[in-house]
Amino acid sequence: MKFTFFFFLSILTFFSAPVLGQNGDREALLAQLKGKGRYDFLNENATLMRESEQDLAIRYSLEADSLASLVDDFSAKSRALENLGWIYYRRGQWQKSFDHSTKAYDYALLAEDKLQAARIMNNLGALYYEQQNYDKAIEQFRKGFELAVEVKDISTQIRSLNNIALNFTQSGRQDSALHYAKRSIAINESAGSPYLLSFANRVIGDVYMAKGKYDTATTIYETSLEMARVQQVKSFEAGVLHRLGNAYFLNGEINKATALLNYAVDFCRENQFLDELTKSHKYLAEVYQAKGNINQAYFHLSAYQTLSDSLISKAGRDRLALMQGMFDQDLATKQVELLKAQNESQKYRIHANNRYMLIGGIASLMILILGVWMFILHRNLKKTHTDLLIQQQKSESQNLELESKSRELSQINETKNKLFSILGHDLKGPIGQVKSVMDLMMRRQLDQEEFMELLSYLKNDIDTVDFTLNNTLKWSVAQLEGFEIKSVEFDLNPIIQNVLALLQYSIKKKNLVIFNQTGANISVYGEPESVEVSIRNIISNAIKFSNPGDAITIYTEKDRGWVNLYILDQGVGIEKTQLEKLLSENYTLTKSQPGTQKEKGSGLGLQLVKEFIKRNNGEISIESQLGHGTKVCIKLPVPLLQEVDSVGQKKLV
Repeated sequence: MKFTFFFFLSILTFFSAPVLGQNGDREALLAQLKGKGRYDFLNENATLMRESEQDLAIRYSLEADSLASLVDDFSAKSRALENLGWIYYRRGQWQKSFDHSTKAYDYALLAEDKLQAARIMNNLGALYYEQQNYDKAIEQFRKGFELAVEVKDISTQIRSLNNIALNFTQSGRQDSALHYAKRSIAINESAGSPYLLSFANRVIGDVYMAKGKYDTATTIYETSLEMARVQQVKSFEAGVLHRLGNAYFLNGEINKATALLNYAVDFCRENQFLDELTKSHKYLAEVYQAKGNINQAYFHLSAYQTLSDSLISKAGRDRLALMQGMFDQDLATKQVELLKAQNESQKYRIHANNRYMLIGGIASLMILILGVWMFILHRNLKKTHTDLLIQQQKSESQNLELESKSRELSQINETKNKLFSILGHDLKGPIGQVKSVMDLMMRRQLDQEEFMELLSYLKNDIDTVDFTLNNTLKWSVAQLEGFEIKSVEFDLNPIIQNVLALLQYSIKKKNLVIFNQTGANISVYGEPESVEVSIRNIISNAIKFSNPGDAITIYTEKDRGWVNLYILDQGVGIEKTQLEKLLSENYTLTKSQPGTQKEKGSGLGLQLVKEFIKRNNGEISIESQLGHGTKVCIKLPVPLLQEVDSVGQKKLV
């Protein structure tokens, strides 16, 4: 079950025709209906059943779509396609959902059905949420809300407001999330829908959790859980259980947290809610660790990692498929527009030819006005020629754009294939070793002393997997549309200290000497998180290719509006031809070279560094000599101008 359950059930108050509860009675009544009455009944029942009886809802929607097409009832056709789009979204088939939802929206516009358009905006917003493009998702939900206000549909207004609030929580804007959730509750009082009210309470609970007000969050989650159980919505109950268990734990109620999270694990496993099951294992591992029960903590942590890796992999594939589907649709639209332009041009030429023939016939009968007609004919020919040139230029421009998009898609597919190949190779070994140790423990063939001897190797394997996955996720996010760098002024020194602390195990393993000659208060202008990822990758590479006992030197220099960060190692160095390829703009992913102690990598590190440093308006340069080491320089801008406010604080101008 995806975390995206916030795009909740369609509300009974949307519909006016009676819907029967028993399948037999429903089918008996359906057999008596024909024409508009039949497909309206099919649409209404499909909407109500699309959360509980999806196969039957699909059959009803397909029949309703077919019947509505016969009489060009665009509103009914839009509703049938919207139901199909939502069902495919629930099943994780995001491309099909996108296709059906966009078609439904086109038909809603043809029918001038603003209520149906508002509901479809929520479907499309859900798909942008799955891409983690929260700003675009909020834009869609706001459009849905505005349309619902125009037609005075309270249920869709509440649905849109709750979805806006949830997207604000995911993007870290908690005050905005709280505002929209409370606004939803205010409107909800007139609607009287417990399910909508319980969802709004869950969002508010998320806001208070993010603000560290665990006691308030606990109370709100308990209210939300009670409402979900009254409504008998198991999927929503699963979404509240792990939140409430975590709130109990952070609020110091460990026994309550233990009992509730164990129940959540059983409940989610029984109902196959995998995303909620993953989070329940994670929080339960933290609870058992706090209680000192290491065996149970390790068991739930292992379960969490296994489920998390599977879900992350599937989500990544689904996002890539959805992105490619959206691109394909855009490409198809451009092709249709090109064909329309060519057809219009052809019609214009045929019309012009007919007109010229008429003019010639008239001219033969009207010799006296031949001069005037020749002047008009010349002017029209010149205009026609100009129009044809413009059409030709547009066609050539569109062809070039299509070729560019095709090459871009080919590069994306090539990069995707290389990425999956590298990940499959580099993650298989570490995960296989962890699995082998777990199998030995499960069969009781490994005692505590032997396990402790293997623990350091397991940690090294897990660190390798974590570093590879972190780089992969950062690189993937950087490729998404809408990804922006949010630059601020920050001190470089604490970031370097943090990176060195994270890499202490690898440093000690090779007995390396680190000379950190960076001073305090090194102010630069950029995004701290992406700069830290870049520095970590560069220092990690320096460790990877250093020999045991070598030294690594880190220092900074200021250079007229720039800070140069240097990382110098005494390792094996890089060949000149390989270095030129690494720094090339056209360089693509390749398999990483092993380190001096056969350390593995994903090949993403330097690509990620180049991407992030460029987006931070910086530069990267590398000097290297085989057998003597490598010197990397990261060049970052400093704040151009500062002024001191009334309380003595510096701020960027």
